[in-house]
Amino acid sequence: MSLMKSVFQFGAIAVLVGLIFSLLTAAPVRASESESGITFDESDVSARNVTRQSVSGSEGTKSTESSDASSANLPVDDGVDYTYERVCTAGAQDFMDPAYCVQLNAQCDAQADGVLVQWIEVNRNVSPPTRTATGRSGCLYPGAPPTAPTAATLEEAPIVITLTEFESQPIIAAGVFSQPDHFGLRNAHSNLYAVAQEQEFTFEFQNAQIRLRAWPVSYEWSYGDGSSLVTTDPGSALPGDGIDVETLTSHRYSETGDYLVGLDTLFAGDYSVDGGPWLPVAGQARVTSELHLMSIWRSERHSVAETCLENPQGIGC
Repeated sequence: MSLMKSVFQFGAIAVLVGLIFSLLTAAPVRASESESGITFDESDVSARNVTRQSVSGSEGTKSTESSDASSANLPVDDGVDYTYERVCTAGAQDFMDPAYCVQLNAQCDAQADGVLVQWIEVNRNVSPPTRTATGRSGCLYPGAPPTAPTAATLEEAPIVITLTEFESQPIIAAGVFSQPDHFGLRNAHSNLYAVAQEQEFTFEFQNAQIRLRAWPVSYEWSYGDGSSLVTTDPGSALPGDGIDVETLTSHRYSETGDYLVGLDTLFAGDYSVDGGPWLPVAGQARVTSELHLMSIWRSERHSVAETCLENPQGIGC
């Protein structure tokens, strides 16, 4: 009886080992994965990477691989991805005019709540990867996944002039002037003012003719003694010498000495592509003027009984 029980146990173990071996050597079961599209979130102002093989979203990069013959039809990874960023916030720094965003996004009117974006090429073939603005724009809509551009679609995409391209133009800085010229008195108002002008540029960009206009909108003064002022008024010259007359841009120095006055002028702009409608540039270009020297002197007052003609040796003669 004991012998029969041992034989039975040995047979059961053999069957179990054979079953495990057959499972291990069987062909793998192919699992299919359904990738869902990415919903564009209006509250997310960061750019997302979009590649020819994958779409990078908040959950990382999803990719589909296949070992069968159909993999030969998949696009080849050439090491170039595309990133998009919103035009109205790109490089805006501390300035972002909501009205500009409304005007820019109004171009994306195929659906509600469209957002204008610019495409940036990311080259992974070099280390570190390089980012190059393509100069082309597109529209993103809520609920629609971003579609990676190709060379053909980029050529047909609308051109966008960003703040970076705007600032690369040779915008003439404002001139800085003072009354009297480069001179002032301690504890007296020194009149400083700026002279800036509207400017227009014409240039080739992405095989298109661009007209770009720039005009001054605000002035950031640095008076050289630690004081500063931001104003939308450039100031102006006054009749006479302008000594000790308070203006919107004048400054009163409390100590004698030489001071270097700095000025940054912010220019707004718009552009036209191949004679098309004028579109706003998102953000303002900052243009720095040459430093302006101010020599501040001390003044003294004395009462005298005679003029310099009567007493050439008198005080102040």
